[in-house]
Amino acid sequence: MASRLQIISLIWTSSLLITNAAAALSLTRSYTGSDFLEGFDFRDTAYYNSLGYEDGDPTDGFVDYQSASAAASQGLAKVTSTGQIYLGVDNTTVLSTSAQGRASVRLESKETFDVGTLLIADIAHMPANVCGVWPSFWSYNFAENPVAEIDIIEGGGEAGLQAQNIVSLHTCGACEFTNIGGTDERSECNLGGGGEWCVDGDDVNWDGCGSTGNAQSYGTAFNAADGGVYATYVESQRLRIWSWPRASVPADITAGNPDPDSWSTPSSDFQTANGGCDVGAYFKDQTIIINTDFCGSNIDADTWTAETSCSNAASTCAEFVAENPESFGEVYWLFNSIDLYSG
Repeated sequence: MASRLQIISLIWTSSLLITNAAAALSLTRSYTGSDFLEGFDFRDTAYYNSLGYEDGDPTDGFVDYQSASAAASQGLAKVTSTGQIYLGVDNTTVLSTSAQGRASVRLESKETFDVGTLLIADIAHMPANVCGVWPSFWSYNFAENPVAEIDIIEGGGEAGLQAQNIVSLHTCGACEFTNIGGTDERSECNLGGGGEWCVDGDDVNWDGCGSTGNAQSYGTAFNAADGGVYATYVESQRLRIWSWPRASVPADITAGNPDPDSWSTPSSDFQTANGGCDVGAYFKDQTIIINTDFCGSNIDADTWTAETSCSNAASTCAEFVAENPESFGEVYWLFNSIDLYSG
């Protein structure tokens, strides 16, 4: 017969096992192969024109977003022979600056993810550092106002030549974090201004809150490391983002059993306790978005002029993008998978 101490020990051990089982994350959605493209809507120029965007792009880029069928016929969106998902841009056509822009794609997931979700993106290649290029891998809450945006990967800085990834959060309403980590910390998430999109007033804060990643987190350097993995974990009181080059991806991710609490320090760590912004209230019902823009509001005339390696090649961003298609051969995404886990 078991002693009282043994029984207590068994109960305590069982409770730990139950707690650990409850905390374990299970795969709820996997975007891979042909299922990847079927899980996204292609938002083309005509779609944005129908929403009232005269330039066919919400961020005023020199871009011509393609429908799913048009992208497939041009080879801009496809599943490769190895099962990877290629999302590219036109790199052969010389354009006039009066054209709509360079052909590209913008994808939005048909399903959203909510608080309690771990998103893991295995990326073999992302758009390289090229003048005029503004790529983004991000998520957005379309379901309600206030705005809630998570920029997991974003370029466009230094006229497209930025060396490191910039992680940002954007909200419409008071939201601030401290002790985020990384470099060049920005604490204020609120876009400011007023109105539905919180951007039609004065002193709009386009930068948002966030930080800058390491040397292998973005563009050409990321690709040279054979790509890598980005992980984004949205909890009720915390939002964390990690990135690893291929050689440093945690074994539990590769095995399909991710354990975020065992990983290294996140590159960006947004905690409600550090600033008082309610993560769970803002960052819910997120739609995954993947796009490659050109020029636009992130590469304005002043930014272009200041980056002399770009402005010496062409007087404007649109001129460079229109006349130099050969520059964009390395401007493409190549995804192995996007997996969503929840507890």
